[in-house]
Amino acid sequence: MKTLLLASAAALAVTAGASAQDAGNVHFGAGYTFLDFDGIEFDALNLRGGYDFNDYVGIEGEALIGLGDEEVTAAGITGDVSLDYIVGAYAKAQYPVGQGFNLFARAGYAYAEAEASAAGLTLSDSTDGFAYGAGAEWAFNGPNAVRVEYTRYEFEDDAEADSFGASYVRRF
Repeated sequence: MKTLLLASAAALAVTAGASAQDAGNVHFGAGYTFLDFDGIEFDALNLRGGYDFNDYVGIEGEALIGLGDEEVTAAGITGDVSLDYIVGAYAKAQYPVGQGFNLFARAGYAYAEAEASAAGLTLSDSTDGFAYGAGAEWAFNGPNAVRVEYTRYEFEDDAEADSFGASYVRRF
């Protein structure tokens, strides 16, 4: 699965670079995302890039990089849990509602890695699965925009997460 995700990300990067001359179709962004993994909460930096084929259909890839640890107590033992990263690739449907304002929905695949440590023992684990969500983007000044979104992650082994993000977007 890692190979599939890396190949998808590479294809996205090549497509975006080759199409950079199409003004407004390529976009990159960065911002903040809050994640809730069944009560364990994480802060993350989001980095995103994508390509819009037209006003209604696009693709995008993203990376969420965990910021800090979360302290968790289970069975009387306290430990630290951290999100290393989540990477994902998505198909995006969007609809221009008004001048510079778009609503969008996206669906795709995500892969996550996390780490936990307690009592001198450190464990890391990974999971993958389906991800989907929706949001809005407002272009406030030409190619500059702000974006808010919600994404639901349905990872394997019944691991689930909800994320809420806000980011700056630049279109080229």
